[in-house]
This record gives sequence, structure tokens and C-alpha cells, in this order.
Amino acid sequence: MSAFRHLGLEVAPGARGATRLPVADVAGGYSLSVPLHVLNGAHPGPTLMVVGVVHGEEIFAIDAIRTALASIDLARLHGTVIAVPVANPPALAANTRNSPLDMLDLNRQFPGSEEGWLSQRIAAAIAPLVDRSDCLLHIDGGAIERVIHYTFVKSDGSGNGVTEHLSRAFGLKLLYRGSHSEGSITSYAASRGIPAVLAEIGGSTLYTDPRYLQRASTGVLNVMRALHMLDGAIVRPAEQQVLLTRRTLVRVPVGGIFHPTVGLEVIDGEVAGGTVLGTVMNPYSLEQVGEIRAPYARSALLQMRVLPSAVQPGDYAFIIADLDSAEPA
Repeated sequence: MSAFRHLGLEVAPGARGATRLPVADVAGGYSLSVPLHVLNGAHPGPTLMVVGVVHGEEIFAIDAIRTALASIDLARLHGTVIAVPVANPPALAANTRNSPLDMLDLNRQFPGSEEGWLSQRIAAAIAPLVDRSDCLLHIDGGAIERVIHYTFVKSDGSGNGVTEHLSRAFGLKLLYRGSHSEGSITSYAASRGIPAVLAEIGGSTLYTDPRYLQRASTGVLNVMRALHMLDGAIVRPAEQQVLLTRRTLVRVPVGGIFHPTVGLEVIDGEVAGGTVLGTVMNPYSLEQVGEIRAPYARSALLQMRVLPSAVQPGDYAFIIADLDSAEPA
């Protein structure tokens, strides 16, 4: 096992290290950088890159990464973990999806450009680490008023099923098979022949239940076990996993105050078609002006708005999958 070197950082076998990836000097007079943590195992093995907070309001990944990394015994680790817990510092500081400094979505800018917009420069600072990896794990998540809970299975173009195998290993019950978004970090990894796992987990009231943080951190360790970086069995969900192929994004139909009519009890479960999932009230007339219903006969909620909140027409409300679109196990 050799030392890990990147820019000025050198991490010996069996050691941890941290640094910051320089990006640019900004108008506020400070140097923008991206945090990097490295765990270099005592034994040879693959390199896993774990990334969080590509969108600034999706902070659940930080705790998931912190908890997972803290549990790793370097003396037993085969290979190297490269962790970027906060990929988008400007958006984190503003608690927004996109960067407030250039209004761009970082997850549409990869591989980036060292001479482009600031978000493109952030992507350019991160992309070389993707290139060094044998697998990418992107932990995406929900926001203050929304929770999300599934694994997005995207093709790596190899046809050998490695990405699906690793995505299942993360350990969530529901998975959805779909296409890449151009410019996303997972799309970039796939273009380089690197399998990429996109775990969509966290947000809002999931923070109040420690089981979900445990699922996320266990998911990181599960992927490492699937890569033979750690010994031990993969922790599987209690129920059989379901890989879905049809879903729809349901947006708020009209502005007002949104009130959910279902809660976390429906996560991983089945909701009958036509079930009212939420209503919208006009705050001036105090009358109900809209409602959202489950669109499929057997609906599964992948993302849900779980808190009363002021909404505009077109805001995200739910991502709902059709359980009848499940592929055979």
C-alpha cells in the first residue's frame, strides 16, 4: 500500500488526512476552497469517493459521511476513501440548492472548467478526484421541508451490472432506474467508466429519527463491503428490495400554504391510487384551493413534502413511483 498524494496532501498507509481544494479568490476577499478528507487503509484495495452537499440545502450527507468515516478501522481498511462532505460551500452557506454567487446548479457543471463560472471551477477542482476513483458514491438528499428516501440506479454504460449491484448494496428498500442528468457528477463518473451510486436520502424530519442517519452511514459502509474494502456482511433491508422503472414528479398546482396529509409512516410502503397526499390553502380566503393525490393504483413515495410551508405554483411536492413498474428481483 502506498501513500495517497493530491496537491500538497500526503497520507501514509493506515492514516487519515485532510486539506482543502483551492478554487478561486472571490469578491468578498476570501479564498474559496472545498474540504477533502482521505482515509488511506493499511492494505491495498480500491478507491471509493464519497461526495455530499452538491446542493447546498441537502446537509444530511454531512452527518452520514462523518458517522461512517468515524467508524472505519484503518488497520482493517483495504484501499482508500476520498470524502468531500461539502462539494458546494457557497450554496451551503446560503442554504440554497444553487450557488448564490453564480446561480448555477453545481450538479449540471461537471467536469467543469478552471476558467468558467465559479460553480464550473468548483467542479473542475473536484473532477480529478473522481478520475482517481474506482467507485463514486454521491449522497443527495432532501431539504428543510422535503424528505427523500431511495437509491437512483443509473447506467455506467458497461452492461455488467456493477452499478446496480453497488446501488442495491447501499441498502435502501426502494430503487429507481433512470437516466443520467447531463453535467451531473454521476454522469461524469459514468463517462469515465466509473460506477456511480446515487443515494437519495435525508432531509427535514428524517433528522428527528436516528434510524435514517444510521441507514445512510450504514449505506456508505455497505458499498465499501461490496467493494471488498471492509470485511463483514452487507446489511440488507428487512423487506425485499424493489427496483422501479416508472415515476413522476408532482409539483404544487397553485400557490398558498401546503399541508401534508400523510407522514413518514408511508415511506417504503404502498399508497393507494387517489389517496390525498396534501392540500393547498389560500392564506387570504382561508379556503382550500388545491390538492394532490396519489397518481398510480399502487404508488410509492420516493420524495415527499412533509411540513406545512408556503409554496409557489410549480414547487416540488412529491416524487411518486409506480409499484407496478417494478422489475423482477
